Amino acid sequence: MKKLTGLVVAAAMVVSLTACAGKSAPETAAPAKETTKEAATEAAKETAQSQAQPETSAETMGESVKWPTGTVSIFVPGKAGANLDTKARLVAKYLGPELGVDVVVENRPGAGGITACTEYLTEEPNTNNIQYMAASNLAVAPIYNDCEFTADDFVTVAGLDSVENGLFVDAKLGIKTVDELKEYAQGKVIRFASAGVGNDSFLVSKIVMEEMGLASDSVNGDGFGDALVNVMNGSAEVCYCALNQASQYVEDGSIVPLAVYGQEAYNGYAAYGFDQVPTLMDLGIDVSYSTITWFSLRAGTDEAVVEKLASSLQKVYDNPEFQAEFTEAGFVMLPDVSTEAVSARVTSMIDDCAAFADKIGG
Repeated sequence: MKKLTGLVVAAAMVVSLTACAGKSAPETAAPAKETTKEAATEAAKETAQSQAQPETSAETMGESVKWPTGTVSIFVPGKAGANLDTKARLVAKYLGPELGVDVVVENRPGAGGITACTEYLTEEPNTNNIQYMAASNLAVAPIYNDCEFTADDFVTVAGLDSVENGLFVDAKLGIKTVDELKEYAQGKVIRFASAGVGNDSFLVSKIVMEEMGLASDSVNGDGFGDALVNVMNGSAEVCYCALNQASQYVEDGSIVPLAVYGQEAYNGYAAYGFDQVPTLMDLGIDVSYSTITWFSLRAGTDEAVVEKLASSLQKVYDNPEFQAEFTEAGFVMLPDVSTEAVSARVTSMIDDCAAFADKIGG
């Protein structure tokens, strides 16, 4: 009996010791559990903070901004049916779905783009409306006119296309080369058709005539269409015109391409019997000039708005259907449409035209 009692007491002691040992483990582990809780709390705070921080990439900024707030108008410094108008309407067709609003084209022709750019000054920063621009607007118009605007009144958003131009002669004159034009011009005042004083077609045509040693005068119109008509109806002998817009008249034999103003000879008229049209530089005439078109907003516009429009335009340009239509119309996309590249190109065109004007005393 005593032996049994002793066993019971011993068992009770073992149970008691085991229970005490079980209680001591959480006490020694408590600091570790507390550290884990603190770490979890800090991690939760960091996660909440990171989720609260907005994305800062330019693309995300553009996508999230509340712009536009209604219908977007693209203001075109040219009349309906002209090159600028055609290009703007193609962009508008695809830009609307990207922005989720209607995008329309509003033509504001006149005075080499002065009318359009002056009227755009009434727009406030962050306006829904976009100014479509060509070289003449900033590079030439201020040379010959007292303009209310400067390049600083606009912020460049994105480029669109590169515009190559040529020197064309009335086919009825029977002239096929620049040398033949020089011979024809002896003792005469050559009339060159331009898109208007204040337009680069006037300035560049004038300097080419002087480089060839020819006396000249201008017959001014409003756009390339007028310049072509003035040559074909005999009002002028030669004109400066975009290669794609002149194409149909080269094809039907109304005009003859004598040279191109860019840095590379042109073979786009090979099917019409002109395998390669030389550059002016190739012919010893020290003039080289190419232009671009681009989209701008009012100076002071929020960066996020600029980024959103730039991103949306890039999506339009990347659309295979847009690319097909643009190419079919004879236009050539800029290889780099970025704000930085286009801004640099605009500055270069302004400097080039200023140098041309100085050279001819204009």
